[in-house]
Amino acid sequence: MKSDQFSDLNKRAPMSVGILIALILLIIYAANPIVSICIVALVAALAAIGVWEYARLSNSKGVQPALHLMIIVAVCEVVAFFIAHKWIHSPELPVFVVAIGVGLFFLNRFKRSEEALINVAVEFFGVAYIAIPLSYMLAILYPISPSTVDGRWWLCYLIFVTKITDIGAYFVGRSFGKHRLAPVLSPHKTVEGAIGGLVCTILLSLLMVYLGRVFAGSAFFLQYFDALILGILIGVFGQVGDLAESLLKRDAAVKDSSRMPGLGGVLDMIDSLIFTAPIVYFYLRWYPHS
Repeated sequence: MKSDQFSDLNKRAPMSVGILIALILLIIYAANPIVSICIVALVAALAAIGVWEYARLSNSKGVQPALHLMIIVAVCEVVAFFIAHKWIHSPELPVFVVAIGVGLFFLNRFKRSEEALINVAVEFFGVAYIAIPLSYMLAILYPISPSTVDGRWWLCYLIFVTKITDIGAYFVGRSFGKHRLAPVLSPHKTVEGAIGGLVCTILLSLLMVYLGRVFAGSAFFLQYFDALILGILIGVFGQVGDLAESLLKRDAAVKDSSRMPGLGGVLDMIDSLIFTAPIVYFYLRWYPHS
């Protein structure tokens, strides 16, 4: 094994572990009103930074989206999801906010029609790609039926099972990887790593069923068969999300979405969660648990 195989691990591991510990503490005390506000503010900030990073990628292609308007719509979408699930129990509110946002994107271009088609498309996609999936994480934490669903367990399930995909793929790929998975998008990702990440995801998903039954009871109602299916879906789509962000960065000719010390960028942190959060959210919405 070459000595530099895990050379980048020391740069990102300490920061990632620190963020994970802080996030777990916030999730544990999520029911506290002050903590709830802090969590919403954190998710809104992540959405705003993610949209800013996305706009910078667009700038490299000569596109100039309305950044400030995109950030406003993204933050409003996050807040709308929280209000809809925590207070008024109306899942239609976030859809209404998106509709208003689309109207504003068009209205903003009425004063200059040049390249309106590409700019409105980029603006809408940026909000849909970043803000909505992040908002699903809030909807998981604060479910419409809090008496039957412990959102804290489900959000931890989403984060842990998604991130173990990245970790498993990283270590297996660096140790045993020989066949490139997507050389055009990410030359370091391998087929062996992808399989290793998927296996780790399935195993942790099944383990979470046992832990949930011991510590959460019926509020974490995941069954082993469902955990197997969810594990496969999360393991596959988590890696698709990673490659999707790599596609955007490759097109923009950048290595990281930003230059945050020890992390890279917000999009680099949440790329896999963007694709897996909707899976867990709709499982909770459609599963007959009441």
